[in-house]
Amino acid sequence: MAISLLIGFLALLAIFLEFWLPTAFMAILGLALMTGSIGYAFMQSWKWGVVLAQFEIISMILVIRFALGIFKKKKICLAADQENFKGCSFQENCLGKVGEVIKDLKPSGVIEIEGVHFQALSEGDYLKKGVKVTVIGGEGFHLIVRDKWICL
Repeated sequence: MAISLLIGFLALLAIFLEFWLPTAFMAILGLALMTGSIGYAFMQSWKWGVVLAQFEIISMILVIRFALGIFKKKKICLAADQENFKGCSFQENCLGKVGEVIKDLKPSGVIEIEGVHFQALSEGDYLKKGVKVTVIGGEGFHLIVRDKWICL
């Protein structure tokens, strides 16, 4: 029984680690260990196998919810500037400023404002490199832009 529990806990650990080592290896390892653990428990006693299977399935659901809860609280983008790029939230001080398209906006790409690169979304049009754009808003960490010469 102790061996089944140990293998089961290793399986849960591997599944939890999959969220930080996203190669699918840990998930496959975790599922294989969980299957082995339950199989070994059934070899000892069918009652023990049923109890362990229920425990591991419920535990796996809780581990996955816990890991996803950690990710919900964390932003998966830069918290600060890095190599001339801005992270996580759009710069409200950029509203109304004019910039230049650095990488084509199809509708997303990169623009430059006052020497700083920003992720940007076109208001809908395809904008080629070199086009002057005006910042009209923001969403997440993207600036929303339109061609400077389009009138409202």
